[in-house]
Amino acid sequence: MYGSKPSARHVLSDVADELRAEGVPALITTATLERVLVARLDEAAVEACGTGGFGYLAGCWQTAHAVVGNLCGPKGRALDAAVREARVGALRTAQALLVSYMGLALQLPDMFAQGGRTGQAIIADALMADDGASALAAVLPELLEQMAARFADDGLPEVVAPIVGELALRTLLRANHSLLQPGFRRVLAALETLTASRPIAQALPHMATFDPGDCAGRRMQTGTALGPVLALSGFPGSDEAISRVYYADAPQRSRQDCEALHVGLRTTTQFLQAAQFEIVSRLVRSGSAERALTLQLTLRTLATNAQRSGMQVDMARVVDDGFADNLAAVWLRLSEPFANDPALQRIDRIDAGWIAQRAMRGASAGGLDDEQGHISTYWRELTRINADRELVDAQLEQLEQLAQQPGAGGGAAAAAAAPFIPDCFFATAAALHLGPIATAARYVDLLKQIARFKKQISQIQAAPEVLAPAQRAGLPALVQRWNDQLQAMERERCALDAQVLDPRRLGAMMVFYRLVMCFLLRQVDAGGAFPRAPFALPDEAGGGAGVAADGWNMLPEFLVEDTVEFFVFCSAYAPDALVDGAAQVGRGSDGGLRTFDDVLPLFAAVFLARPEYIHNPYLKAKLVDILHMLTYRDPREDNDYVDTLGGNMPGSLRLHPCIGQFQAGLDDSALARAYLVPALLRFYVDIEKTGASSQFYDKFNIRYYIARTLRALWARAPRYVAATRQFFLAATEGAGCGGGGGATTGSAARDQRVVEEFVARLMTDTTYLLDESLSKLAVIGEIEKRQRQSAPSSPPPPPPEAEGADGEEGDEARRLQEAERMAQSYVSLAHETVHMLAFLSRLVPRPFQASEVVGRLAAMLNYNLVQLAGPKCANLRVADMQQRFSFSPRVLLSELTSVYVHLGLADSQQQQQQPDAGVARFVAAVAEDDRSYSPELFAKAYAILERWSLKSAESLERLQVFAQRCADAKVDSRLVEYLEQHAPDEYLDPLLATLIADPVRLPTSGNVMDLAVIKGQLLSDPRDPFNRAPLTVDMLEPLPDLKREIRQWRDAKAQEYAAAQPPAAD
Repeated sequence: MYGSKPSARHVLSDVADELRAEGVPALITTATLERVLVARLDEAAVEACGTGGFGYLAGCWQTAHAVVGNLCGPKGRALDAAVREARVGALRTAQALLVSYMGLALQLPDMFAQGGRTGQAIIADALMADDGASALAAVLPELLEQMAARFADDGLPEVVAPIVGELALRTLLRANHSLLQPGFRRVLAALETLTASRPIAQALPHMATFDPGDCAGRRMQTGTALGPVLALSGFPGSDEAISRVYYADAPQRSRQDCEALHVGLRTTTQFLQAAQFEIVSRLVRSGSAERALTLQLTLRTLATNAQRSGMQVDMARVVDDGFADNLAAVWLRLSEPFANDPALQRIDRIDAGWIAQRAMRGASAGGLDDEQGHISTYWRELTRINADRELVDAQLEQLEQLAQQPGAGGGAAAAAAAPFIPDCFFATAAALHLGPIATAARYVDLLKQIARFKKQISQIQAAPEVLAPAQRAGLPALVQRWNDQLQAMERERCALDAQVLDPRRLGAMMVFYRLVMCFLLRQVDAGGAFPRAPFALPDEAGGGAGVAADGWNMLPEFLVEDTVEFFVFCSAYAPDALVDGAAQVGRGSDGGLRTFDDVLPLFAAVFLARPEYIHNPYLKAKLVDILHMLTYRDPREDNDYVDTLGGNMPGSLRLHPCIGQFQAGLDDSALARAYLVPALLRFYVDIEKTGASSQFYDKFNIRYYIARTLRALWARAPRYVAATRQFFLAATEGAGCGGGGGATTGSAARDQRVVEEFVARLMTDTTYLLDESLSKLAVIGEIEKRQRQSAPSSPPPPPPEAEGADGEEGDEARRLQEAERMAQSYVSLAHETVHMLAFLSRLVPRPFQASEVVGRLAAMLNYNLVQLAGPKCANLRVADMQQRFSFSPRVLLSELTSVYVHLGLADSQQQQQQPDAGVARFVAAVAEDDRSYSPELFAKAYAILERWSLKSAESLERLQVFAQRCADAKVDSRLVEYLEQHAPDEYLDPLLATLIADPVRLPTSGNVMDLAVIKGQLLSDPRDPFNRAPLTVDMLEPLPDLKREIRQWRDAKAQEYAAAQPPAAD
C-alpha cells in the first residue's frame, strides 16, 4: 500500500459479517469491491492502518496497474487467453472504481477520512518528483488520463482544481520561487505533465480558481491558478536574490563578466518562458470556450493592473515586472503565426472595431467582458488616437443599440466562434503596453536616478565646508551610506539589464511592432490594402479608405505611443536590436517589408505628414524623437556652420550603423522625400500650442529636435535641401504643389501659412533664446568672478540639495546652479535656431524679407549683435564655456552676421528669387532701428570676425558692403518723428502708433491697421487684437483710397519738413 508498512493489516470484520449474513463468501470480488473500499476508507480503518484514504486508493491502483501490466506482458502468455482476459477485465474494473473514489476524494475532501497526506499533495509529489524517485510518478500520466476520462462530464474541473492549487502554493515557496534554485523547474515540469492531457487542459480554464472574481491587481499573481507560475521571473522585483546574490559584485565587474552573467540568466529565462508558453498554449488550443476564458483572464489581469502604465505607480498594488513580462512573452509567442509572416497575409483579419465588438461586450453578447465589468471599463477609459471621451461614449452607445437589434448576432455561440487573430493581436498589444513598455520606462528612470545620485554625492564631497560643523564631522559615514545605496541601485540596474536589454526579447517585440505599424498604416492607406499594395497617402479631402473613420479614431492611443516608445528606447539603449536580421523579417524576395528599413521610415513620415490623424501633440513629438535619434549627429562634431570657417573635427564619435541604415530607408521612400521636410516645418509651427501648462518650454525642446533632424537631412543629401528650397519658393509665390509630387504639406494654402508662421516662430524663438542664453551666461560670469575674487582656491559651491547650504552662500549657489541648468539648455537651442536662420536665409531669403516680419527681424539681429560685439560682450566670458555649455560666441556671431548678408545683398542666384524691393526693405529696416543700430557696431563685428579668421576674405568684403549700404540708407529719424507727431489719428496704426503705409480694415472690429503690422500680429495670434475674435489674413479688407490719401499727405509733409530745415553748412 502507498505509504504503509508491509506488515500493516486491518481486518474488516463488519464487512465480512455482513457478507456472510447475506450468504456471500467473504471475498473481494468485483461485486463486493466497492463495499470493501467504503469500509477501508472509514476513519477507524484509516487510523488503524496508518495510511490515508487517498494513499490507499493510489496504492491499490498502482498494484492493479502493475498486475495488468504483467498479465498483458510476457508473464501472462502462459495463461489461458480467456482466464487472462477475465483477470484483466476484473482488474480494470477495480481500477475504474479506484479512480472514481480518488476523484471524489479530490472533489470532496471531507467525504473520506484523510488520515495522512491529501490527494492533491500525493499527486503533486509525484508530479514534482525526480526521475526514479517515485513509483507513482512513473504511472501518473496513465492515472491522469483515466481520471480525465472518468470525470470528463462529471466535474473534472473540481477534480483538477485541488492539484493545480497545491502546485500554485508550492510555487510560492522560496525554494521553488527563485530562478537560482532548481525547484521552479519541478513546478514547471509538473504543470506541463498535467496539461499534456487535453481533457485536463480543457478543464483548467473552467476551474473556480482559474479566474476568481474577487482577485484584482496584485492578487492576480497569487490568487489565481496560474498566477504563481507566471510570477516566476529573473526580474529583481520578483526575486530579490537576483540582485542581492547573483549580481552581488556586478558593479565591480568588467562589462564582459557582466555579459556572461546576463547570458546565464537569459538562458534560464528563455527556458522559463518557453514552459510558460507551452502551458498557456495548451489551454488556448484545447477548445474555443477555453480560449475565450484564457483570453478573458488575460484581459482582466491587464485591466485591473492598468496603473502600471501610469507616472506614479504603487508597485505593491499591481503585478510586478516579472509577471507582466512573462504574460507579454506568452502572448507574443501566441501571435507569432500571423505576426512573423513576412507578407502579413492575415493582417486583414485584424478588425479595428474589435474593442467595441469584443472587449466592450459581455459574454452573453459575444464579447469578453467579465461580470465585474473590469475589461469594458479599461477599454472604455483608454485614451484614443483621435477621439475624446464624449465621442467615445456616443459611438459605443450607438454600437450597443445596433447589437441589441434582432438578427445582430452575439451570444455564447458568437463568442465561441470569434476569430482568434484580432483577440490575440489586441491582447498582445495591451500586454506589451502594461508589461515591457512600462518596465522600460521605469528602467530609464532608474538610470536617471543613478546619474543624479552620483552627481549629488560628488558635489557634496567637493564642497564639505558649506555644511554645518556637526554635519561635516559625520560626512564620511554619510557618504559611505550613500555609496552603499548607490551600489544597491547599480546591482538592480545590472539585473534589469539582463531582462530589459535581452536581444531575444527585443527582437520578438520588434517583429510584433512591425505588424502594429502596418496595421495602423493600413487604416489610413488611401486604398486600404497596405501592405499588400504600396502605401498611398490620402488626399486632404480624406477620401481614402479608412481615413478619419470611426474605427481609426477609436483605436487606443497606446498602439502608436508604444510603437514609438519602443523604437526610441532601442535607439538609445539597444541599437543592435534595430538591425538584427531576425527582427527584420522581410527580405524583399519573399514580398515582406523589413521592420527597420521599410516600415519604420514610412510610419514616421506618414503620421508627421498627416498630423490631423493623431490628436495628442506630444505623441506626434515622439515621432520627431525617432527621427532625431536615428538621424543623429553629435553637436560637438558640427562642421557645417553657415559662411563660417573652421568648425569641429568630425569622426571622433562612432555612430551606430542603425543611423545610416535608417537614413537610407528614408532616402528610398518617395513619400518621405516629398512630405518629410514640409511636415517637420509644419510641426515646428503647430507645436506652439499644446494645451499643457508646460507648453512654453516643451516647444523649445521639440523644435530643437526638429532643427537637428533637418540639419542632418540637409547635410546628408542635396535632395532634402532642394525639397526645402522648392517648398519655400512654391509657398511664397502662391503656387503650392499639393498633389503635384513636390515637397508640400498637402495643401497650397497651408504651405503658405506654414512658411509665414514658421518664419515668425523662428524669429521669435531666436529673440527669446539668444536673450535668455546671453543673460544666463552673464549671471554665471558675474557670480564666478565674485567667487574668484573672494576665495580663489575654494571649490564651487554644492547644489541646493546639500544640507546646510543656506544664507548668502546658499542663495548664490542656488542662483549659479539655476543659471547653469538653464544655460545648458538655452545655449544649445540658441545655437541651433541661429544656424537654421542662417541656413534658410541663404537658401530662400524672400520669406524673411516680407514686410510683416522684416522690421522685427532687423531689430532682433541688431540687438543680439550688440550683445555679441558691443561694449558688454566681455561679460559673456565664462570659464570652460565650450565644454560646460557648448557655447561658442564667435560661431554665433559669424552665423548671425551671415543673415545680414543673405538678406541685404542680392547675388546672381538670389536675383532670380526676389525683386530688389526685398533687399531694400531689409536694409532700410536695419538702418531704421534707432535702438540698436550703429555703423560702429558693424565695424566692431567686422574686426572680431577678421581677427579670429571666422570668415573668408570674400565674406568679410560682402559684410562691409552691406554695412555701407545701411549707412547710406540711414533715414533721418527726426523726419519720422515729425510725420508721426503731425499725422491725424486715422493715419496712425492703433497698435504701434506708427504711420500707416498700407491700410486695411479688420472686418471683425472695424479698426484700420497697417497691413504689415496686423500680418505680423496674426502670425503669432490669429485673433483680432481689439475684440479677440478669430481673424485671418485673407479676411482683411484693403483700403486703396486711404492708402493713396496717406501717401499724398506724407509727401506733402516731407516737403514741408525739408523746407523748414536750415541749409547745410559749406
